[in-house]
Amino acid sequence: MIDFNYTILIQFANFLVLLVLLNILLFKPVLKAIGKRDATISSLFGKSQDIRGDLGNLERSYDEKIKERKRPILESKDALLNEAHTNSMHIIEKTRVDLSDELTRSKAEIEQESKKIYDSLNMEVERLSTEVAQKILRRSL
Repeated sequence: MIDFNYTILIQFANFLVLLVLLNILLFKPVLKAIGKRDATISSLFGKSQDIRGDLGNLERSYDEKIKERKRPILESKDALLNEAHTNSMHIIEKTRVDLSDELTRSKAEIEQESKKIYDSLNMEVERLSTEVAQKILRRSL
């Protein structure tokens, strides 16, 4: 059977002293260091959230400034493209008119040439028909 004597009380007292000493020397400093670490981590986490928010604001600001700077460039590009399109349309229209005039002149020249050739062929036909008639009839006409 278990014998309860004064040694149990001494062991119990030793255990209580050990608990008090461990609490003072080990548990409180460790818990204090853990508390400081948690506070530091929370503080750093809060700062990182603030920095992320600032970063988002800076990105939006940067994008807006880029758009503002690109806007005049894009507008001038569009204006230049419109001007180039207008100029090209004028050039095309001018070329179309010039080609129409050239076509009219070419038609007139071709008509004159064909008239000359027709007249010369007509005279040649008359001469040849006269020759053929003379040879067939064997006399001069």
